[in-house]
Amino acid sequence: MLSIDATKEIILDAIRQLNLARLPDQQLETQSTSAIFAQDSPLDSLGLVALVIDIEEALLDEGIEISLSDEKTMSQRHSPFRTVETLAHFIVDKVTSEHGQ
Repeated sequence: MLSIDATKEIILDAIRQLNLARLPDQQLETQSTSAIFAQDSPLDSLGLVALVIDIEEALLDEGIEISLSDEKTMSQRHSPFRTVETLAHFIVDKVTSEHGQ
């Protein structure tokens, strides 16, 4: 079963990798409460796409195939991409409902 803590670490690792290609003033914070794609985040939509791809690939390396960029996810009233914490919970819930893990 995919845990919240393991999922947070996958997301934070993806953010760290993304930050390597960003200027210091455009980097995302690497804490579970950090904003990902929110009003106070330096991430734009292209950055979000790159981050989502990295997270999906890291999950696939763990044997978990999941799409985080489907229409249902992107059209939610409360975006799961607000913070590391909200995204981790969203991923674990989605994996549990889709894969029964």
